[in-house]
Formats: sequence, C-alpha cells, structure tokens
Amino acid sequence: MFKKIASMALVVGFLLGCIGVDPQGRGYSVAIPMDMINSKLTEQFPVQEERSLGTVEISNPNVLGKQGSDKLGIGTSFKFTNFLLKDGITGSLNLASGVRYDATSKNLYLTNPMVENLKFNDFSLAKYMTDGMKESLGIIISETIAKKPIYNISKLGMGSGFVNAIDIRDGQIYVTFGL
Repeated sequence: MFKKIASMALVVGFLLGCIGVDPQGRGYSVAIPMDMINSKLTEQFPVQEERSLGTVEISNPNVLGKQGSDKLGIGTSFKFTNFLLKDGITGSLNLASGVRYDATSKNLYLTNPMVENLKFNDFSLAKYMTDGMKESLGIIISETIAKKPIYNISKLGMGSGFVNAIDIRDGQIYVTFGL
C-alpha cells in the first residue's frame, strides 16, 4: 500500500517538476523553496543572546542560495549592547553555511556557519570594539542561528524515514529520498 502511495507521489512530483533524479543515483530529490525556509526562520526571530561581553539581538535572518555553490548564504541584522554601549551598535552579518539533518526531530539546521562579512552601521562606535569582540560577536550570531531549525522534512509529504541525503547543489537545498 505504501509503495503505491509513494509511487503515485513520485509520478505527481515529476508532472509538477518538483522531483528529479539525484545526480549521484541515490534516489529522487526534492528542492526546498527558499521562501519556505525563510518563513520558518522569521517565526523564530528576533532572538536575544546574553553573553559576558554584552547582549546581542539577532533579527531578520534571510537564507539565500549561492549560485554555483555547495553553501547557502545567510544574512542577518544585529544590535549589540553592553555597559559601554548603552544605546547599542547595529550592523549586519553575512554567513556561508552547509545544512545538516536531525533524523529524530526531522529538522534541517544550518551547519558550520562561517562569517564572511561583518558590517557596523555606525563606524564611529565600532572603532571602540576590539578585534576579539568583533570576532566573538560573529561567532555568537552564527552559533545562535545554527541552533534554530530552518525546515521540517515532514512538510514535504513524503516518508522522512526514507531520507537518503541532504545536500546543497548550485545554492539550493535538496532532500533525496530512496527506498
């Protein structure tokens, strides 16, 4: 019975253009639309992280595909405050990241996010931050974003127990199912 349902879902998927054969022959791949990932992240932010160097508020994360890459691009805004910067300093951060799958929760998470670019909106205040503080700020933001699920596989409507692989191809997340 389940094989019939799965076969019908695959046929319908082919007709709709959502499902394709994995280039490595592992099964059938489904691309996850970036707008679904971004809507999941929007639900979970803004977030505040309290650390010894101050408080970081992270908001507006946005995941973008990086054309021709096996990484995702993530952009986010932040506000950093501490006892020296009462009004805070705002900025933006760009990350490059892979994805990982947690089979228990059936969630996708960003993995190994690396800081590509850290910009401060007010350079006059930013000059008072040490390089160590700037580096720590990037690490705090990337670790916080990596803790949040970006998608749940069960929303694809296919048996999550049949997930063979999760990978990024040409800036797009693909879930590969196989029997």
